[in-house]
Amino acid sequence: MAIKNSKEANDIIDTLNSGNFYCECPCGCGEEIKLKDTDLFYLDNFTSSGKEAQKKLVDHLKQQRFDLKEREKNMSTKPQITAKAVNIGFILERIAPTFKTFRFEHNDCRSLFDPIDYVIFEGLHKKGKVEKIIFTDIKTGAARLKPNQKEVKNLIVNKKLEFKFYKNDK
Repeated sequence: MAIKNSKEANDIIDTLNSGNFYCECPCGCGEEIKLKDTDLFYLDNFTSSGKEAQKKLVDHLKQQRFDLKEREKNMSTKPQITAKAVNIGFILERIAPTFKTFRFEHNDCRSLFDPIDYVIFEGLHKKGKVEKIIFTDIKTGAARLKPNQKEVKNLIVNKKLEFKFYKNDK
C-alpha cells in the first residue's frame, strides 16, 4: 500500500493510535507493544517526545563525531611527532662531532651508527697516538639505549674485548 500524501499518512497513524493495535517489540524479546504507545510518525512529522528523542540522538551523534575527530587528530600527530624526533636524532647523531660543544676531537671519531654511533680514538689526530678508545652513542630528548646497545655497554664495562688481526695471504 503506497501512501500518497501526509494527510493520508496522518489518518493512518491516528487510526493506529486510537485502536487496539499491537506490534512485537523490535528488540527481539517477543513482548507485545500497543502502537498508540510508540510515537508513530510519518517522514519528519514527529510527536513532541519523538522530536526530543531525535534531538538527543542528533546531539549524541555530533558528540561522537567530535570525539572521533579528536582521536583521529591525536592518532595522526603522535606518530608524526615521534617520527620527527627520531629523524632529528638520526641527523644529530651524524653531525654531532662537528658541534663546538662535542667534547671529542671530530677527527678522532669513526662512525658505526649501529649498534653504537662512534668509536673514538682519543689523541690520534693531535698526538698521532691513541691514548684511549671510547665507545659512544648519541641520544636526544628522552631516548634511551636499545637492548643491543646495553649489551655492548655491558661487554665494555666488563672488559670483554678482544683484538683480532686478519691477514689475507691471497
